[in-house]
Amino acid sequence: MSDILKVSFILPHEDCSKNSVDLINWCAKNQKIDLVCLIWLPRKTSSLKRFLKNSLWQLILCPERYRSKLNLIKKETLLSYIKCDEQLLIYEYNNCNKEIINKLDIDLHIALDPNANIISLKNHSRLGAIVFNNKNPLLINNNNPSFFDEVLSQKNITQFSILLLQPNNNKTFVIEEGAFPTHGYFTANRENVLLRQNFYMQKSIERILENKIIIKREHITTDTDTHNLDQFPSLTDQCRYCFHLTGLLLRRLAALIAGEQSWNVGLHFGDWKSVDFQKTILIQNPKQHFLADPFVIDHDDKSYCFVEDYDMKKSKGVISVYEISEEKVSKIGVALEEKFHLSFPYLFKCDSKIYMLPESCCNKDIRIYESVEFPLKWKLARVIASDVSAVDSMIFQQNNLWWLFSNINPINGRDTCSELSIFYADHPIAGEWLPHSKNPVIFNPLSARNGGIIIENNAIYRVGQKQIFGTYGGGGFSINKIIELDPNNYREDPVLIVNPDFFKGNKGAHHFHSNGNISAFDFLT
Repeated sequence: MSDILKVSFILPHEDCSKNSVDLINWCAKNQKIDLVCLIWLPRKTSSLKRFLKNSLWQLILCPERYRSKLNLIKKETLLSYIKCDEQLLIYEYNNCNKEIINKLDIDLHIALDPNANIISLKNHSRLGAIVFNNKNPLLINNNNPSFFDEVLSQKNITQFSILLLQPNNNKTFVIEEGAFPTHGYFTANRENVLLRQNFYMQKSIERILENKIIIKREHITTDTDTHNLDQFPSLTDQCRYCFHLTGLLLRRLAALIAGEQSWNVGLHFGDWKSVDFQKTILIQNPKQHFLADPFVIDHDDKSYCFVEDYDMKKSKGVISVYEISEEKVSKIGVALEEKFHLSFPYLFKCDSKIYMLPESCCNKDIRIYESVEFPLKWKLARVIASDVSAVDSMIFQQNNLWWLFSNINPINGRDTCSELSIFYADHPIAGEWLPHSKNPVIFNPLSARNGGIIIENNAIYRVGQKQIFGTYGGGGFSINKIIELDPNNYREDPVLIVNPDFFKGNKGAHHFHSNGNISAFDFLT
């Protein structure tokens, strides 16, 4: 491959997101990339019906755009946002310009939407085209805007993939894919995906530059891939969407009137495989507090349960600890408190010392505390990472290495339920943490977020939270046995699925931990 990659951007003949412009500018600044031209796809034929659909759709979206961070840029002003040292060629895609474009010796076309015209363009470039494919072929209406049908159908996840279309090859390959939790309304759902679009497109382009592209599987082409998508839904679907928004508003008002929901912690004295939720012991929530994210540990012939202790008035959590037995559960006190919110008090032992790895996402770091006087006195031992949006991190030893499992948003955004990343070191405190070669190893909010761990002899089971539409972190959990773990491979298989219906009136569950003698879980009421 030559040192300089000549690229074009294929853009829809409509408004363009600011994120798309950021990706164009990233390519323009990259010394290994020559940004040759922008190619505008044909505009759809105007009609009175399309005008009415668009007008109604813009009216519906007005309240949503008030909260949106996603800026849309008109085609007429787009060039003023692009910072390119060389004169940038602009082409409208038509039969006349098609021949001119084909003679530009472009190495790679980059498209941010699937479109039938890409198939023709990719055959006249050296490497073909990469396409950000955001259309789910399993959904019924292929013409609606991307990210809309998932909201209307209340799907748990919104999927995406990055496709590689090679020249003179009828096959299409997936080089990146993942999914995000579907948000309750269209603008938020679109924003959540597009804010991450640049990161994964840049990652794919960098791999092409390094000749390290990874083909994950062949993409099964459907009619969806050759449709030119509308920017607004059909009138019927717009009406259905209005009913959806009304229902969403009424449910949120009802929840507000009913008062704040609270998490609770339950305990089972025995092996995790024999848990009978109906025969568990519940820890009483303190007044105006709720408890969640329990971890149990035995020390000096006593058993303890560390929990997130959330103060509803302060909107802030601390780590509290309870001494537990089958006869009695008593609170010992607050084990750890910071100026920022703490939760998920993961515990592990190393070199005969006890460490805690609480979630400190509000402080944008991953930190480890060492026990000074167990269980109430702790000191900060190490900050593993700073300026990172990470939640529910866990550390354990396996195969002569220490492993850090963490849910990280790569752009420091709010969604931390979609990607599971792994790091490894020869020592948790003194060692250098290196990233797994296939991060994120899981890219699906149905199981990616950590919800606890079970270490049983030589077997390790990761608990994965299930995110479902309309419920944050309360869709139940899966217990997954880790089958393969090394710096280049990861595989886990589910052995148990727990739905949040084990108590009458239960509204959710997202955490489970067992040390072999005692199992702890949380649930939402």
